[in-house]
Amino acid sequence: MSYLLTKSNFLHFMDCPCKLWLEKVHKELMPPIDPALQNLFDKGNMVDAKAQELWPGGVVVKGFNFEGYENTLKAMESGAEIIYQPTIVADGLTCRADVLVRADDGWDLHEVKAKSSISKENYYDATFQSICFARAGIKLDKIFITYLNKEYIKDGEIDLEKLFIDEEVTGEVAKLTESVEEKILEAKAVFEWGTKLKPEHIKHCEHRKACEWTGYWAETLSQKERDELFADVEDDVVLPLHIDKKAIKKELEKLEYPLYFFDYETYSTPIPDFDGHWPWLQVPFQFSVYVLEYEGATPETHDFLMETFEDPIPSLLKAFAEVMGPTGTVISWHAIFEKSRNEEMAKLHPEYAEILQSVNERTYDLIEIFKQRMYLDPAFGGSSSLKAVMPVLCPDLSYDNLNIHEGGTASMSWPILTDPSLPKKKREQLYRDMIDYCRLDVYGMVRIVEELKKKVS
Repeated sequence: MSYLLTKSNFLHFMDCPCKLWLEKVHKELMPPIDPALQNLFDKGNMVDAKAQELWPGGVVVKGFNFEGYENTLKAMESGAEIIYQPTIVADGLTCRADVLVRADDGWDLHEVKAKSSISKENYYDATFQSICFARAGIKLDKIFITYLNKEYIKDGEIDLEKLFIDEEVTGEVAKLTESVEEKILEAKAVFEWGTKLKPEHIKHCEHRKACEWTGYWAETLSQKERDELFADVEDDVVLPLHIDKKAIKKELEKLEYPLYFFDYETYSTPIPDFDGHWPWLQVPFQFSVYVLEYEGATPETHDFLMETFEDPIPSLLKAFAEVMGPTGTVISWHAIFEKSRNEEMAKLHPEYAEILQSVNERTYDLIEIFKQRMYLDPAFGGSSSLKAVMPVLCPDLSYDNLNIHEGGTASMSWPILTDPSLPKKKREQLYRDMIDYCRLDVYGMVRIVEELKKKVS
């Protein structure tokens, strides 16, 4: 069977040839798109639509692959000066670009990215498209990558000229063209692998046992074939249970009461919604704090969740400052995230800089006990994340009983919660679900400290 190699296929090949093989030959084995990834796609589409306003009045090409290519040629022949979503098919390759603008000598290509910098992958993307256009006999004059300006601060209506940076990359594409041509041939060769992988297809990969795609393509192999494939791959060393009581006790002695356990939930978008914000700013809209005044005390719980779609930071900071006292250790997990949010909010609202700086100075990162392997359990699965550690030390606590299981879903829930059209009962349930999720993250830390104290006593 012959396949078209899309630019997405090509980029997936550059990441992992087996991924390309799976999505073309065994699409049924590919994992479904999860809500977090779909959210990224949706935000990318949002940026694409906004960027089109930089070149207004264009013709929108409908359809994909051959249909899209036919409609692109019709738009060109009809005299269109600007074309959105043009599609090219040539020599077994296909790409769907973002914006074409007619130039004196051909067309200028503008590839839009929902990022605030240009990555190596973006250059490969643009080069693949350049090759597609060249093979179709359509001359590109200049090539640009259009991306978000991380220095842009929203002040009133979105200023498109300041929000986006349109950087010419024609020279970089020219330098990459020969190597990308070679990679295209290698990618096309994957289509000849057939319906079952053979050891020679992937023995060159040193990470095939740990590859995130192994569990999917291994479904096509017999046990004998799997054994052959992994014969020269060493098994991961599983470290035994290890508890360095002396080191853990020393760490716990750093904690000074009252203890403040806390966690933020944040919302991020490429095009800022609120004045003073910038692209992809992580905006805290929720927190949970558990306060232990002394050892053995019953935790006091404090929650904040913004219920309207407006800048949540001023209201959140007011509530946060009322909860956090001037002394005592603040405990978080992977604390660099919360500390970074505090630094950003201090710049946005300097009236709260003193308390936020105090919180950061007093913060203890609970992950370090597990990250530094003072406490190591094979049941953690090699991870030091809260979701790996908590079920082992506190088996009675579980995210499975919640309607929200991870932070990505919590983040995506905030615009839904604040939508005025959401029925009251659904809003009340979602509010409860969001509070329950954030609380469990924090209560899990409370319990872990309790369990650690028992282990070292």
